[in-house]
Amino acid sequence: YSPSAIASSLKTRLSKSIGIAVPDTMGDFYGEIINGIESVATENEYNLIISLNHHIIREELSAVNFFKAKKVDGAILVTTSGDDDYIRSLIDEGYNIVLLDRGPHGLKVDTVKIDNFRGGYIATEYLLNLGHSAILFIQGVPYIDSSKERFNGYKRALKDNKVKFNPDFTLSGDFLVDSGYLSMKKYLKEHGLNFTAIFAANDQMAIGAIKALNDKEISVPDEVSIVGFDDSYLSPYVIPPLTTIKQRREEMGKTAAELLISRIISQDKEEITPKQITIPVELI
Repeated sequence: YSPSAIASSLKTRLSKSIGIAVPDTMGDFYGEIINGIESVATENEYNLIISLNHHIIREELSAVNFFKAKKVDGAILVTTSGDDDYIRSLIDEGYNIVLLDRGPHGLKVDTVKIDNFRGGYIATEYLLNLGHSAILFIQGVPYIDSSKERFNGYKRALKDNKVKFNPDFTLSGDFLVDSGYLSMKKYLKEHGLNFTAIFAANDQMAIGAIKALNDKEISVPDEVSIVGFDDSYLSPYVIPPLTTIKQRREEMGKTAAELLISRIISQDKEEITPKQITIPVELI
């Protein structure tokens, strides 16, 4: 005897489905997170509904409304707007949610994130220990927690090592390879080679910056040292191989799914204290 999904859901009043909203599945960051979520969901007989929001708040809200219409039991969300009003509404309405790659911002909600501040700190400290003091920082999307925390780690490492922060050494990016290339190309055109190292907030932008340096026949690492962040599958194949910050993306997804499912099946949801889990990083 094998009970149908409809009969099972009527009996348990659960849809046995989980919503996942992420900006994209390009590269390996969100893909590996989803793999982690899927492994835990499959083990617990949950189906996944995945929505991409492309860093657009309208699509982010549309995904949440779609999850509501599908009556998912809970959702794992990567928010992109910095506007927490709709998250607060979901919590007030009793929806089960876990936020990924960010802090709680004062909300009573489970969160799972990478230790981005520590990653930014140790990446910058590594370059400082090599003797560099003129270190550029290529920033990601500026209003996203992970980008802000990596930037803060960079600044703190400079301060702790008595190196003055130079705002002119901060380049704008958006986590995509083109932004690393274009921001580096623009900087070299305007300022020339007045730096000896770069910390890029992710590997894609680091790879873009390396291409811009190569175009100007500037040698990496002989003239400029560079560190990325992500441990992307591409980082070992860059010439020279990219020094980077390893983050355990699949573990991040697994942890988020375990938190969400435990909240879904709990009988006393009000009694569960929200958890803020930070997963450590390492320089490789």
